Amino acid sequence: MTAYRIESGTPDGDALGFVESLYSGWLEIKGNHRIYLHFIISRYKNEGNTQTLIRRWIAQGYDVRVVMPRPIMQHILQKLHFVRAEESLPEWYEETVECWRQPVAERTARMSEEKDPAGENTDRRIPDPDEENDKM
Repeated sequence: MTAYRIESGTPDGDALGFVESLYSGWLEIKGNHRIYLHFIISRYKNEGNTQTLIRRWIAQGYDVRVVMPRPIMQHILQKLHFVRAEESLPEWYEETVECWRQPVAERTARMSEEKDPAGENTDRRIPDPDEENDKM
């Protein structure tokens, strides 16, 4: 699965709403549909920007995972019905790590709601360069 790092304030970060004026941090995109949020600092505390960003990603069809969240982030994730899990991310960590995610049932229900009447998926993800190359 293709994975690449995106930092706030970069063109890819901006395309995801991960703009430098609101956030500092980095995330990882895997396989064009999964976001691993590794580190985020909101420049404006208690204004709901981080929760809004995560909701936006979910609405756009991403499977959002948050790696080793601090207690304040855990509070946000609980409001979004995320659950604690363990994952192996050998590119970044030697051991398995705490990684919060939405329950599978919620992701599956959301994905079926995102289909339009013709059965086409209506998500708006960043194009994966490897997927584009595979089509050629």
